Amino acid sequence: MTAHHNAFLLSGSRVDRRTTSLGVYGADGGLLPDCAIRTASWTTVPAAQAGAPSDAPLMFGPALFAGSVDKQFGFVLLNALGRLWALEGLPPETVITYAAKPLARTPGYAVVPAILRALGLSNPVMITEGAVRFETLHTAEERFGECCGGTGLPEFYDWIDRRWPPVAQPDPDRKVYVSRSGLGPKAGRFACEDHLEALLAAEGYQIYRPEAHDVLHQVQTFQAAGKLIFAEGSALHLFALIRQPGQVSAVIHRREALPEVMLAQMADRRGTPTTAVNAVQALWWPPQRGEHLGLSELNFDALHDSLVALGLITGSGWQAPSPALVKRSLAAGLSPGEQLMNTGQRAGWLKTQREARRKG
Repeated sequence: MTAHHNAFLLSGSRVDRRTTSLGVYGADGGLLPDCAIRTASWTTVPAAQAGAPSDAPLMFGPALFAGSVDKQFGFVLLNALGRLWALEGLPPETVITYAAKPLARTPGYAVVPAILRALGLSNPVMITEGAVRFETLHTAEERFGECCGGTGLPEFYDWIDRRWPPVAQPDPDRKVYVSRSGLGPKAGRFACEDHLEALLAAEGYQIYRPEAHDVLHQVQTFQAAGKLIFAEGSALHLFALIRQPGQVSAVIHRREALPEVMLAQMADRRGTPTTAVNAVQALWWPPQRGEHLGLSELNFDALHDSLVALGLITGSGWQAPSPALVKRSLAAGLSPGEQLMNTGQRAGWLKTQREARRKG
């Protein structure tokens, strides 16, 4: 960690859809170390030298450049925590400073303080899309996140374990299914997740909807369970931060392939890696943009066999949903007149949308 007096941040200009020229500079106008942003949705390519903006607001007192944020829970877990270890050597009034990519409509960032407070951090927080000058800015090595392919340094996990120490060993008889059903029918989901929940509840699983609980409750729930099954989603990024030896876990695909960063994180801590279970037999899409909005139709027989092989269920009394139930579940969330598209149809629809935007 290094302190820099009279440093400044420039938001820069947009290079393309995923790149801006944001940079963090010292008093001499040179780039500061450990301030690059490298995420799947945003990368920075700053100029090597810049002049301080005299009209930018001045932040008095100590600040820590902590990376980037957006409104998504998973993004914040992967990109906003890796430098926070440095706070252990800084005064409590240090301002945790995040950069955000400028957007036409500024999103809400409520997830950021929710995660920081769960970590026991009471520092003031600043999220900026514009230029800022700093009386004293601290920069620190990013020890975890997308910049590391989803993995973390041992020192980072030591810090996480100090912030979220497990209160006991995982209970091998405690089983948790982490669901997406609470997000509603318009979210990316499985067809017939309610049917899957009933099958798992019969196996003794607690059906847990993480968005209904604060972050610390989620952490404690995940730490206490000996067996966990996740619907693919951002809650898995949280569990991967705190996974312990003695836990058996699996994630059920809702896409054909899991993101590489998720796969890497699933295996990064000591203990048994989280197993990916791909039982997707069909993918469907509503007529909307957004890769996260896909619906998957599961092969329940294949899912049964995989979960039995992992020792996560006994499998007795397991039944696949009827075709009528699947059809009804897939249609939930569609507006009147809308129809689902398969992957090929969606590719054509997206092409038509792009051409219409170019023309108009």
